[in-house]
Amino acid sequence: MRIVVVEDEVKIRKGIINLIHKHTSHSVVGEASNGVKGLEVINSSNPDLVITDIKMPELNGIDMLGALNKKL
Repeated sequence: MRIVVVEDEVKIRKGIINLIHKHTSHSVVGEASNGVKGLEVINSSNPDLVITDIKMPELNGIDMLGALNKKL
């Protein structure tokens, strides 16, 4: 499974990525620190799963997923 992690707090984002690498065979294909960058990473990497924070600067997680849903 190809995963993108979108989280504004670096320690949490890196922690999630480390847990995925340590405990699964899935690959993290991208990461972003806000919803705007998240959209770019998701569009360019075409992941199977997106793990996102809800409260983030510039574009929150819910609005980011809404924008992605409109493209489908």
